[in-house]
Amino acid sequence: MTKNLAFRASASAILLTLLLLPGIAHAANATVACPGGGGGAYPSINAALAAIGQTGPSTISVTGTCNESVSLNNARSLTIFAGPGGAKIVGPQDFDTFDIFLSQDITLQNLEIVGTPGSTVFTAGPGVVITDASEVHIVGCNMHDNQGGGISVDAGSLLFLRDTTIQNNTPGDGMDVTNNSSADVVGSTIQNNGFPVTGGVGVLVSNRSSVVFRQTNFIQNNGDIGVFALTLSNIGFQSGVAGRFTTVSGHGLDGIFLSRDSTLGLNGVNAQVVTGNGSSCPLDPTCGGIYAVRNSTVSTGNANISGNQGSGINVDQGSNLLLNNTTVSNNSGDGVHVEEIAIGNIGVGNAITGNGGHSVFCDARSLVVGDLSGFSKVKCGQSEGTGKPDHGEHERSGKERNH
Repeated sequence: MTKNLAFRASASAILLTLLLLPGIAHAANATVACPGGGGGAYPSINAALAAIGQTGPSTISVTGTCNESVSLNNARSLTIFAGPGGAKIVGPQDFDTFDIFLSQDITLQNLEIVGTPGSTVFTAGPGVVITDASEVHIVGCNMHDNQGGGISVDAGSLLFLRDTTIQNNTPGDGMDVTNNSSADVVGSTIQNNGFPVTGGVGVLVSNRSSVVFRQTNFIQNNGDIGVFALTLSNIGFQSGVAGRFTTVSGHGLDGIFLSRDSTLGLNGVNAQVVTGNGSSCPLDPTCGGIYAVRNSTVSTGNANISGNQGSGINVDQGSNLLLNNTTVSNNSGDGVHVEEIAIGNIGVGNAITGNGGHSVFCDARSLVVGDLSGFSKVKCGQSEGTGKPDHGEHERSGKERNH
């Protein structure tokens, strides 16, 4: 009898626990009206988080202008989005607007994320900091005037960026992806970040990190460099949808710059476009469309590298180029420039024409492989193929960049 009573008590406790669990897991949603709250709405995002917690699934609908720095630490399944009329989140001076640590399944949607000018450049905060193995989705946001940059993705974190504009974040970069982190970018514009010549990058990818740009994106007018990858990092441009491709344009030094064993792939149904870069140094062969140095690799499967000041593509210091189905035209310098123990593999379906210098140039310490017979103005110290290039060694002019 005692055993039966104990069993019944235990069974009742288990049943009660099971009945309570759905209530515990139930979404806790909130509404924020900045400033001031009222009518059942919280006066700030931080106030809403304090009330409902950071473990969801939960949503926070925001309207008005919220002046605050929002910190998510070990948060789960949380969406912060703009309600009717929109939402503007303004970070305080010298603070990040959003700090996201150790968090998963976080979404920021349709928000305007703005900074306040910092007291010094070095203390100013980015719009969004994502770190410590976090996973974040940023959708339909406008991130601007954050003095420390638009987005920082660091320490093994993952960002999905969709239909978002990152602009006018000066003197910081548009987006930094660093230290074993990744970003997947679709339908976004990264523009007017950094200062020309004195500094600024549209997208920085460093220390074993990667970024893939898919479908239609614009990376334009960001200070010195559009996309800068270094230290075993990877950049990919791809699209399987007709009429959609990424354009990199309007940068003072290079559209795309690779260094220290980094890789670049340009592929898609439509040609990826690199154009109008290099205006600050038109006579320097290391400026222009694409520059790869220190054992880096450029591989093109479908690209249009045209209208740059300087070289269309320059591979340097042990780097490699594999060129297929690519147009390299109307650049003010050489179309393809290979030097300092680099290798260029000229594959199939390429058009290299109308460039101000040579169509293909390589110095005596480098090698170009492939059929060069269809190109005019070829000058190579070393080549393997059916073409008949001129021989000669190029005396390198221009600056060395110690990246």
